Amino acid sequence: MGLDTEVRPQTFGRYILAHRKPLAAILIAITAFMAYWATRVPVATRFEDLFPSKDPNVLLYREYRRQYGGAQTLVLLLRVRDGDIFNMKTLRAIQDLTRQVDILPGVNHNEVFSLASYRLVYARAIPGALVSRPYMYPKIPQNQAELEDLKKTVMAHREELAGYVTPDFKGALIVAAFNERGLDYKALFDAVQSLIAKYQDANTTIYASGAAMFAAWGYHYLPRISLIFLISVALMVLILYLALGRRSTWWAPIVTGLCSTIWGLGFVGLMRFNFDPVMLVIPFILTARDLSHGIQWHGRYYDELDRNADKMAACAATADLMLRPGLLAVVANIAGVIFLVIGNIPLLRQIGYGGAVWLGASLAMVFVFQPILMSYLPRPQIYPSRQKQGEGLRGSFLGSVMARFEQIPVTHGVMRTALVVAAAALMIAGVVASQHVPIGYQTLGTPLYRENAKINQDTAEIGRFVPTNMAWVVIEAPNFPKPENPISVKTLRMADDLATYLLDRGDVLAVLGFAEIASKPMNMLLHNGDPKYYALPDTDTLSGTLWFFFFSGSAPDEVYTFFGRYPSVTSMSVRLLLADHTYRRLQRLHADLDNFVKSRVINDPDLSQVKVRYVGGDAGLYLASDNVVQRLNTINLALTLAVIFLTTTLIFRSLTAGLLLVIAAVMANFGAFIYMNREIIGLTIDTIPVISLGIGLGINYTIYTLGRIRDEVASGVVLDTAITTALHTTGWWVFATFAVMVGGIIPWAFSPLLFHNEMSVLLILLMVANLLVGLLILPSYIAWQRPRFLTDYSVSIGLPGREAAGRAVS
Repeated sequence: MGLDTEVRPQTFGRYILAHRKPLAAILIAITAFMAYWATRVPVATRFEDLFPSKDPNVLLYREYRRQYGGAQTLVLLLRVRDGDIFNMKTLRAIQDLTRQVDILPGVNHNEVFSLASYRLVYARAIPGALVSRPYMYPKIPQNQAELEDLKKTVMAHREELAGYVTPDFKGALIVAAFNERGLDYKALFDAVQSLIAKYQDANTTIYASGAAMFAAWGYHYLPRISLIFLISVALMVLILYLALGRRSTWWAPIVTGLCSTIWGLGFVGLMRFNFDPVMLVIPFILTARDLSHGIQWHGRYYDELDRNADKMAACAATADLMLRPGLLAVVANIAGVIFLVIGNIPLLRQIGYGGAVWLGASLAMVFVFQPILMSYLPRPQIYPSRQKQGEGLRGSFLGSVMARFEQIPVTHGVMRTALVVAAAALMIAGVVASQHVPIGYQTLGTPLYRENAKINQDTAEIGRFVPTNMAWVVIEAPNFPKPENPISVKTLRMADDLATYLLDRGDVLAVLGFAEIASKPMNMLLHNGDPKYYALPDTDTLSGTLWFFFFSGSAPDEVYTFFGRYPSVTSMSVRLLLADHTYRRLQRLHADLDNFVKSRVINDPDLSQVKVRYVGGDAGLYLASDNVVQRLNTINLALTLAVIFLTTTLIFRSLTAGLLLVIAAVMANFGAFIYMNREIIGLTIDTIPVISLGIGLGINYTIYTLGRIRDEVASGVVLDTAITTALHTTGWWVFATFAVMVGGIIPWAFSPLLFHNEMSVLLILLMVANLLVGLLILPSYIAWQRPRFLTDYSVSIGLPGREAAGRAVS
């Protein structure tokens, strides 16, 4: 049956159907264009994108990473069970591993360190000169005497070798840094595993860790993650079929959800954003959210079709009725993700913009294209009795349960009161928990993987012997021979005091600076090896001489390890080896550096032109991320709730409605912080997008339920009847949406990544909380308090086939 636009007033739904051919052509063309770009989405991980681009720590890292070492590291620990490493077989394995690591794809050849590397040198006195030479380059010891000499040398320089030889001399490390652009993590993973298989034996175990391996393991798990993705999609389709499948066209929400996904992926490809495989759960959540809008629209379409049996009128009426709640729901979705862009972290900015387009596509594909699509498809079966609502899943027992469920909000008594009181208690607990949510990494290794994962086991084993987390302090000063230059005695003494201070405070496990590596040991050698001269030289002239002696015998580019601006010496690095990069340790380190600079550097007139910059290295990157995430979480929550309040107030024309939606969001979603506190899950770059998505996504249950209550009241139904009708109709479709989303999320709990497991459990808890708030708690409050924005709602909304019924009776 067609639409009589001359008799009935023009509405949103009628306008869409009147112009359905050009609108459909435009939307299909855009979808085809986006599909082209969706095929060009780069699957890649850019380590640098994980950190705030304008943070001083990140800027310091970028400035000196080529000289002082990048954060994308590989750490191999070769450890023997019997004896120590000072035997021909083990030393040859160390040498071979060093050479093999040096030819790995993407390696920075100037940043490969081990006992067999030319980059590790020590000072030695020979007749008439002081020289620096490698420990074991270009060849390993050739006889027992040379073995013993190497062992004595290593033992004498154990402090300088703190990051490369274990204290018990049963293990040695090969540490390499990689060029971050274009690094092929899958190739790196395969190459490292081949090396381990080749050189590991009954007496030798090789452990692999480092930031590069953290990412590489994600690519190793990618086939399993992809399988989980496919299983999740299959479960969602199955549950959708069970909910809608007894009618034809049940698959329409899949089409519109898929088109929304194409728009999102196309935008990601068009903007050249990277697609990180570890974050695959986020595109899945976005797709599930788009699908849920389609389910809500389709359910309402079935309701309207059952009411008047006119396909075109039902399409128009549904488009009109779903426009305002749908607009509010999509805006809430977008608000939950778009404010991630203010953190100035490239990865979060990509998720923010890409997610906004992905979710915003529902406005076009669900609320415009879906009514057009349904207008062309054959009319589904008609079920005039409203008791058959949700016939795909509701059996007699479930029907009885649902009938009782629908009466809870409108039945005065202990149950309704208990619901409201419990909701208030949950909200208070959630708000309190939000103030104490952990920030940053809480354990050694990475929370992306399970505790028993090989990468975390290897990281823990390496951490037992050798610190692998590094921070830099960069000292900038005038060039030599000006009195405050970095190799002057006064500046070196300040750096030495810094090392002593941080070691005494327990912030670091070892300090590697020019004073520790060269000045002190060479000064002792200059005085015939007398230990009392293991100290800084007395004069700047002697200090400059020792600097020349040390680097004249080393590799040509070795000087850049400590003096990044060579041939000038205006910048000197002090490396700090840390036990881990947990939030507490990094915050304390930064605070102690602040205190040291204020008390020791700023107040010293002899250091007036010396500038101390910190924190560089991988520790500085994580510190920068922690600081942004803590602030971003607060701002994101505030702005998201503000958008929900303002949009709800405008659409419902009521401040009370806006306040109710905000309270509902806080009530349901702040429970996430209770879970995070209990499981000690920190807010990191990985977790904050999921938390943000959860805030905007779950509130949709409440929005659609409240919108249906308003529509029923507007049609002249008393409030209590409007509530039970809304729960019987829209409430069922909300439950179906919940089942589809939770069914799709459950497989992620079995992911090899702990991150996916924790976030899936968190999202399920959020969905359950939002379901209870949307279908029980908020309707109970409305039935109890009877807010005026509903009871005073008088209508004529002018929808096709809907009779204006005047003022609602409360």
